[in-house]
Parts: sequence; C-alpha cells; structure tokens
Amino acid sequence: MSSRPRVLVVDDEPDYLRIAARIAAGAGCSVATAATALEGLAMAEKTPPALILLDVGLPDLSGFEAARRLRRVPSLARVPIIFFTVRSELDMVSEGLRLGAAGYVLKPFDPDELLRRIKAAVLPS
Repeated sequence: MSSRPRVLVVDDEPDYLRIAARIAAGAGCSVATAATALEGLAMAEKTPPALILLDVGLPDLSGFEAARRLRRVPSLARVPIIFFTVRSELDMVSEGLRLGAAGYVLKPFDPDELLRRIKAAVLPS
C-alpha cells in the first residue's frame, strides 16, 4: 500500500481536472478524479482521501452541498477541502469557510499556488 497521501480532485471541466491531478501528483500524492459531485462523494466514502480539491460549480450538486454531505460522514468529517472557484463565486467564500474549507483557489488557478496549498494541507511540515 502506498504511503503517499491520496488527493481526490472533483471538477466537471476536463482541463482543470487534468491539470489539478497533475499538480497533486507532482506534490507526491496519489490522485483520484471525479467529474461530478456524486461520483466524488462515492469515491471518498469508499476510500477516504487526505485532501479533496472540489469545484464549487458542479452540474449535479454545488461543491458546497457536496461538502455538507462529506461532513456528515464520520470518516470524512475532518478531511481538508480546498474549493476551486471563479471570481463571480467569491461572495460565497463565507459559506465555504462555515463548511471548514482549508482554502480557495481561483480559476484559472496558478499552478504554483495550488501546489503550495496541496503541500500545506497534506504533507508534514
């Protein structure tokens, strides 16, 4: 079994999903991906990740609703979540903070910023 932290990336935009997965892998993490909130929830419940990178604007459930559901699962209640958001969603930051967000990354994201946030969330300091 791998000792690398597992990161789950949930985003319906293939380019962002691919780039975020590559950055997480570059941080030394094993990576799982999902294109919908419901798929991500099922994957997280099956194998709890060390970190979830979660898009706010998903087509099936908002990232915030997905986070609320994750927080109700005991094995996932403390898993850090970093939300991906576009500028127009910044007014909803307080909602994510109430849900225990470990951070926000604006789309289009800066790869170096995302790498730093992943490392801060899952790698020992």
